[in-house]
Amino acid sequence: MVQDCNIFEIWEEYKSSLYRFILNRLPYEQDAKDLLQEVLLKSYQYCSKGKTVLYLKAWLYKIASNTIIDYYKKAGKHQPLIDDLVEEENSESAIGEASVYIKALLQLLPQEYAIPLAMYDLGDMSQKDIAEKLNLSLVNTKSRIQRGRVKLKERFLECCAVAFDENGEMISFDIKPQCKELQAEKMRLEKLF
Repeated sequence: MVQDCNIFEIWEEYKSSLYRFILNRLPYEQDAKDLLQEVLLKSYQYCSKGKTVLYLKAWLYKIASNTIIDYYKKAGKHQPLIDDLVEEENSESAIGEASVYIKALLQLLPQEYAIPLAMYDLGDMSQKDIAEKLNLSLVNTKSRIQRGRVKLKERFLECCAVAFDENGEMISFDIKPQCKELQAEKMRLEKLF
């Protein structure tokens, strides 16, 4: 669907997820901020000519990918595989955007599941270390992590509208209006950028 190229509306909607996309591919935060500004400038220059865009989100991520590639070429640094950037572009943007809200969703789970799950998946602790730290048996720890994942997935699907492609890859993600906790987190994140 062709959409008007109003860069100010577009930028407000996508700058947070674009920043995370760029930051995941660069070693320094300041470089990511600089590249984000380059993406804004490139998109503004295009839109100021009165042009329209077919798929806004994909278009912005393509600009970001090309800007990252240019960054590595100019710096003479090791460049990530171009194909990897292009292939990951759509699924990575949706997955990356969704993953930002995992910590907020974890806070909605009962502590008995949220804590071991966070320690295992976000803290990279072994199940054995988690069991010792929480004074649980290893079997109980494994069970809580598995149940936590199920509950997290249920809350995610309850709070988010998600679309998948034919390969089962996430291609779009949006927070449902009735999910007040994630809407509040989204607003908090948008204020940071």
